[in-house]
Amino acid sequence: MAVEIGGEKINAIFLRRLNRFEAEVLVDDKIEIAHVANTGRMAEMLHTGVEVILQASNNPKRKTKYSLMFVNKKDKLICIKSALANNVFEDAFNNNKINWVSGTIKREVTYKNSRFDFLVEGEEKCFIEVKCGTYEEDGILKFPDAPTSRGRKHIGELINAKENGYKGAIVIIGFMDYITEFTPNYKIDERFGVMLKEALDIGIGVHVYRCSIKVDSIELSDEISYYF
Repeated sequence: MAVEIGGEKINAIFLRRLNRFEAEVLVDDKIEIAHVANTGRMAEMLHTGVEVILQASNNPKRKTKYSLMFVNKKDKLICIKSALANNVFEDAFNNNKINWVSGTIKREVTYKNSRFDFLVEGEEKCFIEVKCGTYEEDGILKFPDAPTSRGRKHIGELINAKENGYKGAIVIIGFMDYITEFTPNYKIDERFGVMLKEALDIGIGVHVYRCSIKVDSIELSDEISYYF
């Protein structure tokens, strides 16, 4: 199974990012504003002249008609809609592609001062936090691509949950199909990388995946290795 990406797809040229949520794109020689559904910097791939694919909407209440959905990098598509990562993970879990945890899955579960993406309840309770990775260098996925105080907070809370008898896992889903391994992006957020290693060392799972990317669907492909 796969997570479907509906709506009409439009080829466009990226011009510039206006702010965290909007960008100028060129559609049929006309400048349009597209929503950017990813707060990461993405500077290594979102530069003037790059080919992108937009998702069109007919919703009259939307501020913009288009959403920036894919970026063409090295003649490969990278999906930049980070909110889809949770859907992709849940789809994989429900279709038995996740082999390191089993039970009943629940979304958006609060633990102390954090809200984790998932809780799987089986023989043990396992909190799972999912991150979407779009930053790649030489086939290596790196996360994050912007400093993430939220990500560090989630790791800290997972460590606390582990110390209080829960299981925990951090899942990083690379929204591209050509990555071969993962490492934390120490240049961007060194502390995140250090904390991720600390979590791994006390038994919190770290799982990194690449995806099969199509303009109309995305699904988890396979797990890849990592290094610190």
